[in-house]
Amino acid sequence: MKRVILTAVGLVALISLDAQNITGKIVDEQGEPMGFANIVALTLPDSAFVSGTISLEDGTFAFDVEEKAQLLRFTSIGYDTYYAPRKSDMGTVNLQPSTEMLGEVVVKGTLPKTHMKGDAMVTGVAGTVLEKAGSMEQLLDRIPNVTAYGGEIEVFGRGTPEIYINGRKMTDAMELERLSSDNIRNVEVITNPGARYSASVKSVIRITTKQIEGEGFGFDARAFFNYSNFTQWDESGRFNFNYRRGGFDLIGMLYMSNSTGADYKTLKQYTYLDNTWEQTNDIYGETERTNPYGKLGLNYMFNPNHSIGVSFSYDRYPGGDSWMDLASTVVRDGELVENSTSNLTQNERETIMQANLYYTGKVGEWSIDFNADWYWNKDDAPISTVEQYQEVGSTPENQTIDTKTLKRSQLTASKLVLSTPLWDGKLDFGGEYSYSKRKTTYTVLPVGFIDDDRSRIQEGMASAFVEYARQIGAVQLQAGLRYENINFDYYEDGKYLPEQSRVFNNLFPTVSLSTTLGDVDLQLGYATDVNRPSYWQLRSSVLYANRYTYETGNPFLVPQINNNVNFGVAWKWLSMNAIYSHISDPITSYSDTYKDEPSMTLLQTINGSAYDQVNASVTFQPKVGIWSPSLTMAVTKQWYDMAVHGGKSVSNPMGTFRFNNTFDTKWVMLSILMNAATEGNTENIRMEKGMFRTDLSLYKAFLKDRLSVQFDVRDLFRSGQVPVTIYSGTKHSMYFSHKSEREMRITLRYKFNVSKSKYKGSGAGQEQLRRM
Repeated sequence: MKRVILTAVGLVALISLDAQNITGKIVDEQGEPMGFANIVALTLPDSAFVSGTISLEDGTFAFDVEEKAQLLRFTSIGYDTYYAPRKSDMGTVNLQPSTEMLGEVVVKGTLPKTHMKGDAMVTGVAGTVLEKAGSMEQLLDRIPNVTAYGGEIEVFGRGTPEIYINGRKMTDAMELERLSSDNIRNVEVITNPGARYSASVKSVIRITTKQIEGEGFGFDARAFFNYSNFTQWDESGRFNFNYRRGGFDLIGMLYMSNSTGADYKTLKQYTYLDNTWEQTNDIYGETERTNPYGKLGLNYMFNPNHSIGVSFSYDRYPGGDSWMDLASTVVRDGELVENSTSNLTQNERETIMQANLYYTGKVGEWSIDFNADWYWNKDDAPISTVEQYQEVGSTPENQTIDTKTLKRSQLTASKLVLSTPLWDGKLDFGGEYSYSKRKTTYTVLPVGFIDDDRSRIQEGMASAFVEYARQIGAVQLQAGLRYENINFDYYEDGKYLPEQSRVFNNLFPTVSLSTTLGDVDLQLGYATDVNRPSYWQLRSSVLYANRYTYETGNPFLVPQINNNVNFGVAWKWLSMNAIYSHISDPITSYSDTYKDEPSMTLLQTINGSAYDQVNASVTFQPKVGIWSPSLTMAVTKQWYDMAVHGGKSVSNPMGTFRFNNTFDTKWVMLSILMNAATEGNTENIRMEKGMFRTDLSLYKAFLKDRLSVQFDVRDLFRSGQVPVTIYSGTKHSMYFSHKSEREMRITLRYKFNVSKSKYKGSGAGQEQLRRM
């Protein structure tokens, strides 16, 4: 990486002294800034290449051009090439969308489906059928290499992404819900995040909305009605509002939900010692939750170069009532030893408060982004378990176990990022600091059944990064380095435990290269990232689940380090992506016997052995008349070394397939979404059989799109659940089997004078919040 940067410096040094600085800004047909567009200086009349650069994220560019170059060429995938005579100030350059031919079908749109731009794979939404996908979850589930289902969003092979909306980090999941597909311009997926992101970030989704301006008051109101074969009816409502006058913005959200959830599953635990023990648990449970939520933000733009703002959110779960019935049998070498029944009741109450203060500004060529965050959480979870058990040949016995978990968490954090043009490119650097504290009290009655726990975790986290991006001929280079220091202190009953306290110092290099050859976009990158154990995983207490199952943490866990090489290709309606990863000290779920009793299982987390993994995918996205199909085929293959009972391999590949079909009839939008997966392994987990799930969606808008109705069915055939086995060496394994749930949702939405939020706070200390 050092040689590449030095080469870039050397190329800049060769520019002649009579070069003149050329500046300007590139926008699209809607006036939106176009980042990562190519600007090339050419000679006349032979159009020979002289020098080039790329536009920054805000569309601006500046680079030195020799006097012999008299013509500038502006290009971006999906847009017509634009030529202009050279001037010192090019002003605003407006690029227009191109028209491409697919066989005999003419497709017109603002962007092709998917292309490479900088470090991202970009999917255009505006002007395509994706505009009518509905909610953001439904839109993201149609983006290549992204799955979104049941509130969980994942990037293929890279896990849960960090999400940015108009360049601002999403600090609350509600921020994503306030958006809808018809207000989205494009979605960028990054599988090789640069040094500006926390080292724990393995993927990034950047969402850009359309430019919607409106003075005065505007709102977006939505009502959701869910029905499933498990939970019957759930209702929720969301009201987003914005008041704008000049540079002042008042933004807010009110949300309320009443929801129920059900869980039908079978859990089998196997222990292979001198005897073979099998414990079977048939579980049925329900949860009822009420969740009021509110958020208010103030923002003021003094001018386009200076903006300040503050926001506060309050999230409350006044009562999370849940219960679970469990019927268990214990069998030794095929013969019944004991059976039992358990009833568990819980009433969890939780409060979360967050605040953000930010300033963004530009002084000369320097851009400034400062954020300060505060977070506070209180969580009380009392559980009462009534059990009846009977050994073969004995009379039944009863016992009641009462546990109570009290958690108190607090965090303060700040972050500063500076940016400036440098050597026809862009330099970003900055730092972040956070201090977090978490107290946990766990008590058990009757006294002495298992140990109580009173622990405290205090952690200081400091980081610094530098990142540089520039165009070198036809190649865009982005390289960076990030340093992170973690000071982790662990206390038990107020006493500092040095053997469980740690200090970590890590360097994380990143480099990305991208180029365009005709209609083909190419991308190659390398990055190192980290999985740090959560505070809950680092605890030392033992928790009681039922008579046969206990759970504990592991304060001696070390971070998991991943070294990744990423390669991507995009051509018209075809895109491909492959990631090779070497994973050290993987954080893995593991089970063992508890107190040397073979019928009792202790669940915990350990660091496993290093292994290699490859994820590869290919996506086809043509368009034929009213039909917009999207087919993704992907495979995951690991080389994971673990001896398991029966000598089974844990390195079997697993294939996944997604076939999305959208039909725009002009009267209604119909989508049929099909997902399938083969059996296979991921780490020490095996998918025991293939899966096939079908989702349906109908969308209709009225009153010039102000009113819309959407009807969705998830898992139409109730075939989406897959049984899995978790291996823990040769002595233990666990088998899970869930029942599938069909869910239907009706969404009603009305919007009036909706405006794009100008709030630019991006938050700080978000990695520590996730670990809490």
